[in-house]
Amino acid sequence: METYPDSLDEKLGFDVVRDRLAARVQSPLGEERLASMRPARTMDWLRGELGRVEELQGAFQYGDSVPLSPMYDLRDALRRAAPEDAYVDPEDLMATRRTLVTLRRLKKHFEARREDYPRLADAVARATPLPDLEETIASILDEDASIRDDASPELRRLRQQIRSKEEELRTTLDKALRHAVREGHATGEQATLRGGRMVIPVRASAKGKVEGFVHDRSASGQTVYIEPAACLELNNEVRELQSAEQAEIERILRRVTDHVRAESDAIEENLTVLAQFDLLRAKARFANRLGAVVPKLNDEGHVEIYEGRNPVLQLHFEGRDAGGATDGRASGEEETLPPREVVPLDLELGADFRTLVITGPNAGGKTVTMKTVGLFSLMLAYGLPLPVAPHSSFPLFDQIVADIGDEQSIEDDLSTFSSHVSNLRHMLSAVGESALVLIDEAGTGTDPDEGAALAQAVLEQLTEVGARTIATTHHGTLKTYAHEAEAVENGSMEFDQETLRPTHRYQEGVPGSSYAFEIARRMGLSGDLLDRARTLAGTQKTAMENLITTFERRTQELEDELYDARKARERAEAEQQRYEEKTEKLEKERDAFRQQALEEAERIVEEANARIENTIREIKEAQAESGATQEAREQLEDYKADLQARREEAAPEQDAAPAESDGASPAAAGGPINEGDQVVVDDGSTAVEVQEIEDGEARLLMGSMHMRVSLDRLTRVGGPESAEPDEEDTGGNAEMAALEASPSIDVRGERVDEARRQVQHFLDDAVAANLDTVEILHGKGTGALRNALHEMLSDRPDVTDHRKAPIEEGGAGVTKVDL
Repeated sequence: METYPDSLDEKLGFDVVRDRLAARVQSPLGEERLASMRPARTMDWLRGELGRVEELQGAFQYGDSVPLSPMYDLRDALRRAAPEDAYVDPEDLMATRRTLVTLRRLKKHFEARREDYPRLADAVARATPLPDLEETIASILDEDASIRDDASPELRRLRQQIRSKEEELRTTLDKALRHAVREGHATGEQATLRGGRMVIPVRASAKGKVEGFVHDRSASGQTVYIEPAACLELNNEVRELQSAEQAEIERILRRVTDHVRAESDAIEENLTVLAQFDLLRAKARFANRLGAVVPKLNDEGHVEIYEGRNPVLQLHFEGRDAGGATDGRASGEEETLPPREVVPLDLELGADFRTLVITGPNAGGKTVTMKTVGLFSLMLAYGLPLPVAPHSSFPLFDQIVADIGDEQSIEDDLSTFSSHVSNLRHMLSAVGESALVLIDEAGTGTDPDEGAALAQAVLEQLTEVGARTIATTHHGTLKTYAHEAEAVENGSMEFDQETLRPTHRYQEGVPGSSYAFEIARRMGLSGDLLDRARTLAGTQKTAMENLITTFERRTQELEDELYDARKARERAEAEQQRYEEKTEKLEKERDAFRQQALEEAERIVEEANARIENTIREIKEAQAESGATQEAREQLEDYKADLQARREEAAPEQDAAPAESDGASPAAAGGPINEGDQVVVDDGSTAVEVQEIEDGEARLLMGSMHMRVSLDRLTRVGGPESAEPDEEDTGGNAEMAALEASPSIDVRGERVDEARRQVQHFLDDAVAANLDTVEILHGKGTGALRNALHEMLSDRPDVTDHRKAPIEEGGAGVTKVDL
C-alpha cells in the first residue's frame, strides 16, 4: 500500500495508534520491528497477520499464559563473538541463555496447542531451540551471571588455593596490625586493600617503625598504608593465583563463546521470531483494550462499517490509557474498556456507489467520519484488528490518498487553495481503481462557485477511474451532483433540530444542511440580523435549506421507528430460533428414545432365540420322543413370531396413540383425567404418567423428570399402569433412566462439595447410558472448583481421560471427560 501525503499518519490519527503500540513492545527487538512496520501489499500476508493477532488476542482473553519474557537484543553480543578466539562477557552469555529459554518455551507452548492456535504454531515453527547451548551456559554461570566454581576442575582448584592463601594472609596481616596497635603506630584496627594488596593503616610519623612497604598515603597525609614485610610473599602468591584464575575464566568464556559463534545463524533467526512475537503481543493487547475484532476481508473494494468506533476518539474519551499500564498482568489478561461518548458509525462505500459526498453542520462530525474510514483502512493494512462489529468488511487498498487540513507554506509560497490544488493534482495523476481518496472541505479556499465547480470535476474524474472517494463539503451544488450522478451518493451528519446541536450520527442517502442560521441563533445573534441574512441568501437558497431540514427531520423520525422495528424483529427472531432449537432437540431425543427402544426389542428377541435353542438342545439331550420335540419346536417358533410382530408394531402404535383424540377435548376423547392415568401433552406422541392433580394443573412424570402442565393441554390415552411387571420386562426402568442421561452438566456457582456430589451422580448416569464423552461446565473463577473436580475425576476408574475443552467450546471453563 502507498500513502500520500507523508503526513497522512498524523492527519488520520495513526500516529496515536503507533505510540500506543510502542508503549506495549517490551524489547529493542520489538521496537525495531515496529519502527520498520509497513502496510501490507498482499491479501495473503494480511490474512495471515490478522489471523496471528486474533489468535493471540484469544490467548490473552482466556488467560493463557504465553511465555514471551524475558527477551534481549543479542545482536551486539553476536558481533563481538564473531572473531576467532574472541569471548563475550558473562552478562551477555546469561542474556543469551535466558532468551533461548524464552524461545524454547514459546515454541513448545504453541506446538502443544496447535489445534487452538494454528497460525501462531506455524509462526514459531521456524525457530530453532538450542538446549545444548542453554545447558553449556548454565554449566558455567550462576543466575547472577557469576562464574561458577565448578565451571572447570582447574578453576575449582585455583579458587580453593586462593581462599586458603587469603585466609593465611588475613591471619598474618591481623597479627602485624595488632602489634602496630599495641605499639601505638596504627591509626585504625582494620586492614584494607590498596593497589590490589592487603595493607594496614599506620601514622605517617611512625612509618619507619613498622617493617614493610608503603603503598599509599591518605589525603591528609597523616596516614600511610604499609604492606607488612611478613605479608609480602603471601600477597604475591594471592596475586599470582588470581591472575591464573582470570586466565582460566577467559579460557572458559572462549570455549562457551565458540559454541555461541557456531549457532549464531540460528540465534539470529530466533531473534527474528521473538521480534515478530513482541510486535504481535503489542497488537493483540492494544486490540483487546479497544475491544477490536478482525473484520471480514473482501477483494471487491467494498467498505462496510458497522458499529465502528474511532480508536483515537475512544482513547481520548476514556482518558485511561497509561501507555499499556495493564500489560503487567501475569495471566496475560487485558482489560477491555467500554467506549464513552463515541457515537458508533455505520457506513458503506464501494458497492452501490463509489463516491460519497458528506454534508452537514460545522463540528457535526463530517471530517471525523471520513478520517475514521481512512484510519480503519490504514490500521487494517498494518495487520491491526478494528473496533467494529465482526460482520464489517474491508478491502486492502493499494493506495490511500488524502487532502485534509491546511498545507499552506510561506517558504514554498503556497496558499491554502494552492496546497489543495497540489494534492488534487497528485490524486488525479496517481490513483486507480484500488485507491481510497479522502477530500476534506472540497472546493474551499477560493470563489465558492468556482471552487464547487472544480470539486465536482475532480469527483467526476475520480468516480470514472473507479477510486473509492469520500468528500466533505458545504457546497449545495455538490449535494445536487451527488443526488443526480451515477455511482455517487449523498451522506450527512444528523442535526437535532430541537436542541440545535449535532448528534454526530451518520445517515446515508440524505444531504445535510449546514444549519448556519440555526447555529448562529443558538450562539446569540439577533433575529433581525438573521432575517436580513436569509433575505440576502435568496429565496431559492432558503427554500432548499428548509426542504433539507424538513427531509432530515422526517428521516430522523423514520430512522427511530426503523430502529425500534429492527429491535423488535431481532427479539422475535431470537425467540423463534430458541423455540426451533428446543423443538429440534426434543425431536432428536424422541428419535433417540425410539431407536433405543427398538434396539432393546431386538435384544429381547435375540435372548428369546437363545432360550429357544437352549430348550431344544435340552430336549434332544433328554432323548425325548420326536413328536414331543416337534411340538415344542412349533410352540417356540410361535413364540418367536409373536415377539417379532410385537417389536415391529411398537413404533407405529406409539405414533398412533394420540391420533384417537382427533382434536376433541380431554373429557370427550378419553374421559376425565385422574392421578395415575397415562396422558399425552398437546400433540405429542409419548405417553406420560399423571402423578398429582392440583388447581387445574397436573404434575407429570417422564423418566426421572417432573413437570407441571395445565389440564387443558392433556389428552387421556390410558388408565394406570399395572403394578405387576410384564413378562418381557427385563429391567426397563433402570435402562430408561440410563437413556435419559445428559451429555453435559452445569455446576457453576456451586460449592465444591455439592458440585462433586452432582458430578458423581451425573457420571454414574452417563456410564449407565454407555456415553463415550461428557462435559462439565464449571467456569474459570479462581480454579478451585475445577481443580477439585479434576482430582475427583482422576480417582474414578471409569474415567479414561479428562482435559480442558477447546477455546471455541469454553476453554478452561469446561472439562471434557472420556468414559
